[in-house]
Amino acid sequence: MARKPIRVSQLNAYIGRILSTDGMLSDVLVAGEVSGLKFHDSGHVYFNLKDDASRVNCFLPQGVARKLDFALKDGLSVVITGYINVYEKGGSYSLNVRHVAAEGQGALSAAFEELKKKLAAKGYFDEARKAPLPSFPARVAIVTSNSGAAVEDMLKIITGRSRTVTVCVYPTLVQGPGAAEMIAGRIREANAAPPGARADVLIVGRGGGSAEDLWAFNEEAVAEAVYASEIPVISAVGHEIDFTICDFVADVRAETPTAAAQLAVPSTDELLEDAESLRWALKDALARRMNVLELRLRANGLEGLAARLSGRVRLSGERADALRERMRTAAGRRLQDAGGARIELLRERMRSAALRRTADAEGRLARYHERLEMCSPLAVLGRGYAVVEGADGRVAARAACLRAGENVKIRFADGSRGARIEN
Repeated sequence: MARKPIRVSQLNAYIGRILSTDGMLSDVLVAGEVSGLKFHDSGHVYFNLKDDASRVNCFLPQGVARKLDFALKDGLSVVITGYINVYEKGGSYSLNVRHVAAEGQGALSAAFEELKKKLAAKGYFDEARKAPLPSFPARVAIVTSNSGAAVEDMLKIITGRSRTVTVCVYPTLVQGPGAAEMIAGRIREANAAPPGARADVLIVGRGGGSAEDLWAFNEEAVAEAVYASEIPVISAVGHEIDFTICDFVADVRAETPTAAAQLAVPSTDELLEDAESLRWALKDALARRMNVLELRLRANGLEGLAARLSGRVRLSGERADALRERMRTAAGRRLQDAGGARIELLRERMRSAALRRTADAEGRLARYHERLEMCSPLAVLGRGYAVVEGADGRVAARAACLRAGENVKIRFADGSRGARIEN
């Protein structure tokens, strides 16, 4: 009996059903090398996963691709978790990706946990040994790369928040061979500065990146240097979701380098507002105190004294009246003898003392305000200096921040002018 032929679409549909019901192929783990990488406008990614003898087509959905913490590139060894899917119209199959990890990340994770356990046992993460950050640091040191957005952001925030803080950058490699040893060396160098030049707080970190990029901050050499630092350390590595060994050892962990700069120094403007509020509160308190004392001087206090005495000594009404009269008569004679001049003298002394205290307090606040104003950037500009802003609006702290042909703005004490960098 002749068999009835089936259509091509039926064959592909049947193969699809067979593959989709296979337990192994519905959740398969495959290792290989990425090749033929293509990024579609939709956000989906297409590539081949190959080894020495074969290859398979792979489809990476946009939602999974967006969550990757490293960059896919041709030649990268990866481990993929996914399932086999048949494209019935084209008669081909592909490995649809649910999760992708760079090969070796498993080993990195194991090394991270092992070192974390070792250092925790040695007490490196104990909260009791961690130092508080200084409230008003005069010097801030930063151990990071001297190029990139992270150091520029930290410098801009620190100098914008405080007009009196000195910042010193200890440039270092932040990834790759030798980076961990260099970071540790820069931390020790900052601690070895002379007492008058040593920083009050130390920021250690870098901007975001893959797990491999951040790995230098998971090395034991960096952990040892942070643990031994006599300067309080703020760890600022990567983004909010990134955690490194450096974060656990440091005195304070900041979610980002930007957050670290905000933690390191207080805002001068906020301090000035607080000082002004305290000045007015002090004036009000002194004024109220002076009024109370003046009211007490104006009152002779006899009725109050009689009431206290009659409350303590339960006398009959007649004896209490007699006692009150004798006290009033005696006090009258004393007041008459002393005269009103003595009361006025006491009132004047109290008023003068209160005014002197108010004047002293206002004088101290005025001196503090004057010292802060002397540190104002506008005062510096008034002495002949200028501030240069790049095309992006950021302050150019160094010549390397500017490029030939770039338009800049130069700010003087009395205004600003546009300029162009020629060389």
